[in-house]
Amino acid sequence: MRPVNVLHLRDTYEIGGPGKTILETHRAIDRNRFRLHLGVFVRHGESGDSPFTAEALRLDMPVHFVRGGHAYDPRMIGQVNELVKALQIDIVHAHEVKSDVITYLAARLHAVPIVTTLHGWIGNGLRQRLLIALDKRIVRGFDRVIAVSRQIEKEVLAAGVSRDRLRLVHNAIVVERYRRNGRRGALAEVLGRPVENPVVASIGRLSHEKGHADLIDAIDIVSRRGQKVSLVLIGDGPERPKLIQQINALGLQGTVHLPGYIQEPQRLFEELDLMVLPSHTEGLPNAALEALLMEVPVLATRVGGTPEVITDGETGRLVPAHSPEALAGGILDYIADPASWKSMASRGKEIVQANFDFRARTRKLQAIYDELMTGRA
Repeated sequence: MRPVNVLHLRDTYEIGGPGKTILETHRAIDRNRFRLHLGVFVRHGESGDSPFTAEALRLDMPVHFVRGGHAYDPRMIGQVNELVKALQIDIVHAHEVKSDVITYLAARLHAVPIVTTLHGWIGNGLRQRLLIALDKRIVRGFDRVIAVSRQIEKEVLAAGVSRDRLRLVHNAIVVERYRRNGRRGALAEVLGRPVENPVVASIGRLSHEKGHADLIDAIDIVSRRGQKVSLVLIGDGPERPKLIQQINALGLQGTVHLPGYIQEPQRLFEELDLMVLPSHTEGLPNAALEALLMEVPVLATRVGGTPEVITDGETGRLVPAHSPEALAGGILDYIADPASWKSMASRGKEIVQANFDFRARTRKLQAIYDELMTGRA
């Protein structure tokens, strides 16, 4: 009996949290029972080379390109169906609004079980908000909908998805891959020079909803109150020019550093003193899980699924979103008493090890695929 063929569809250039989950699933899943394929959307004329596809190929995950003249070219629906037929795909697994729409329409033309993982809806502009409204309607027609946090689970139920099709599967990480080894110097190598301690960092795409502008304002407040820190924003994205302009306007060029996208940021964790996640919205942040496993204290905004990882005052600190003053207060509190924050990080490490191990997540996903195949039979 051949393995169950699953086609994951993802629209991304960088790996990111959802992309990392796809790749780690490919590594962890029972290869005797499941074979995962990756479908990536690219424009006509583009090579398709990216950190995401390069890593997938390095892991021997079959990569297939779905090409279109624009973001929602209807011809891509036919290409997905061609892949389904040619590769004998049993399940199509979508991961964001674009792949949700194309997967849903493709399944109307060629019946195949479809599942989506909802990592969080991000509505920065009118176009995105309209697409979210569309997505909330079409996900009702998916055979299974996976929410990565209880907050998203509530939103999905409110959107009209039936409870029997909804599954809660938290994000997770490969815990044994995160161990302190005492090696230092990677941060200076990435930035091109050493930086002043303490080092505050934030990992994530430089996009409006990640709240980096609030964090830069918070660092300005901390500096004006006489405390010296270094801020490293790890990632890239559309907000980068605006953030650089903000840094220059505040005179923080020697304080805030933007090294760009780093594929394996965990090698820097040895030298980080505090991880700050200033997001306006979140699914369930992998960066919080990674930081706690490396015993780096976490300061985060109370949004999305973050409180399912960070318990305020026990495993980290939570503050309101959209508040540079609250972020600055947390950073100043860390500077005043780093030992208590390290104790919270140690407790957080135990929680992550017990509840967010990727092997357990993979078993849950395999069970969902089994449900779909049983229903299809």
